[in-house]
Formats: sequence, structure tokens, C-alpha cells
Amino acid sequence: MDTRTGYILGSLFMLTSGLIFTIERLTAYVYWTGQVNTGQWDTVPQTFSFFDNLFIPLFFIVGLGLIAVSFERNRM
Repeated sequence: MDTRTGYILGSLFMLTSGLIFTIERLTAYVYWTGQVNTGQWDTVPQTFSFFDNLFIPLFFIVGLGLIAVSFERNRM
């Protein structure tokens, strides 16, 4: 694997992590909006933490690792 491929894969893993996190937060707000329209709602929507879904930190760490390895190979 060359350095460019490592940068691209690392970026894609980090982008996927952010996309999954954003979609989870979006679904929480859409669900909360639906509850507000029916009259049964909490004052604040129940959002998820960064570590609630195993894949979010896993993809982020793999992405950082790939970028770090590629950066080290580029220095050599």
C-alpha cells in the first residue's frame, strides 16, 4: 500500500465515522420532532454519545491509524 492509498482509505474511514454519527443524531431529532407534533415529548431529544455505537470510534481510530502510518511512510 502506498502513501496515497493510505491517506485516501484513512480519510474514507473517518468520513464514514462522521456520517454514521450524523445520521444517528438526525434520526434522534426527527423522532423527537414527531413526538413534539403528537404532544408527547421530552424537553430535549435523546441523542447518542460518540461511544454508544461501536463502529463510530472504531472507524475513526482505524482512519487515524491509516493516516498516521501513511504519514510515517511518507517521511522515510
